[in-house]
Amino acid sequence: MKKKIKQVDHEYVAEGQKVEFALLLAKLLSAKRMTRAQLAKATGKHISYITRVMGGDANLTIETMAHLLAAVGEELKITCHRL
Repeated sequence: MKKKIKQVDHEYVAEGQKVEFALLLAKLLSAKRMTRAQLAKATGKHISYITRVMGGDANLTIETMAHLLAAVGEELKITCHRL
């Protein structure tokens, strides 16, 4: 008996993860009472880049995600789960 393979739209999943990261970052900024401008200054990034990240429009590297989170006092942890 053949096992069916679930088809996954990887682009859709990746876009969702970018939005999820943006929402997490927004929540952390709010909790720390930190502005986008302050985050930009703390990370050496332009505020326009922070705005793209917060809108889920930036193509983030793991290094950038870790750097952004470190600036708000958090550490990036990567986990996975079955789709």
